[in-house]
Amino acid sequence: MDKIQIIEELFTYILVYSYLLIPLGFLLSRSKKYSLFIILALYGLVFFFYLNFYYDIPKNYRKIQQTVYTLLEYSVFAAVIWYNIKNVNLRKTIFSFSLLFLVFQVTYFFVSKLQKIDSVPIGVETILIFLFSFFYFQQFLKYNISKNIYEYPSFWLIVGILIYLGSAFFFNILANDVTDQQFDNYWHLTYIPEILKNLLFAMVLLGYPSYINEQPNSKLKKTDIPNLDII
Repeated sequence: MDKIQIIEELFTYILVYSYLLIPLGFLLSRSKKYSLFIILALYGLVFFFYLNFYYDIPKNYRKIQQTVYTLLEYSVFAAVIWYNIKNVNLRKTIFSFSLLFLVFQVTYFFVSKLQKIDSVPIGVETILIFLFSFFYFQQFLKYNISKNIYEYPSFWLIVGILIYLGSAFFFNILANDVTDQQFDNYWHLTYIPEILKNLLFAMVLLGYPSYINEQPNSKLKKTDIPNLDII
């Protein structure tokens, strides 16, 4: 076994078990009443078992695996942002785009061939999540938020998502155009931002920062002065 294989196995092991930190954070959390926390805990469990038993699933189902994985991942990320968006119209926009993404994924499943990864759906997912994240950050320009942006747990959830999707965007898009050897040599590097995303999710579930900091809709007031101080 060469060094690359050893490193890849190490990264894979850390990645798989980092997903268990999310439901563990939920179990240790004092705020189990939030539906978003329940969604994140289930997300951690489902993806832990999926990755842990990935190679036990017959290759004939690989295309279904890719489609379901991307759809579930998109659904969780979109739900995180939707949950923390205060504007009703923006929530409806996210929901509408999500329905269109579902239709796109089903269509793509039937018209495409099996590839290393489903690059096109991942690319569309990334663009949509980045758009939804823009909606989220726009809140801090439109409303009088009483705390610094880094004091909101939703900020760290979305930062984790952006780090994960953004850092691997170009690799995911080009994955089917590189050789199998190049793919095997570098794919495990995408695990690093994914592990970081899981750590941020677990941190928020543990209450750092506390979800009490999130303001209810009724307390948001428009202002012309943004509070984006992250220093």
